[in-house]
Amino acid sequence: MRQAVPTLTNQLTNDDFLQLIVTAFQSVVFGTVDQEGNPQTNVADIELCEKGQLIFATTFEKPFYQRLKGHPQISITALRGSETMNSVGFTLTGIANEVDQQYIDQIFASHPEMEQISGENYSERRSILRPFAITPLVGSIYDLRQSPIFQKSFRFRGGQNV
Repeated sequence: MRQAVPTLTNQLTNDDFLQLIVTAFQSVVFGTVDQEGNPQTNVADIELCEKGQLIFATTFEKPFYQRLKGHPQISITALRGSETMNSVGFTLTGIANEVDQQYIDQIFASHPEMEQISGENYSERRSILRPFAITPLVGSIYDLRQSPIFQKSFRFRGGQNV
């Protein structure tokens, strides 16, 4: 289970923002484009934050994988809260690239629920998963729990905070 979103302040750094995505938001919506340039969406979990990048995995058998490989620029967004005025949301754009398979081990070690999700097909499921790292470009967060509403934007350059 992910942690609650803490009170956000202007001291929130780029690294804090990325860590918050991993620790407080379960699933995010990915915006991609297909071969014809048509918009598509998928839901996936951001599992790790490593060296200024966000790590997730998908199976190589899905159209989502093919879209990521064909056009790696993505946008992700998520909202957490049960009502409009007690919610926190974020958006981030970046470049998603497939990374070393060793990240699958880290994902499974960090998130024991992955084994439960995989069920009886544990070995098969692991073998078809492919990890991706998102190099962030820009992002923003807004917190409707606060008055006035808290908003902050973030700029990144090649995975390095600016």
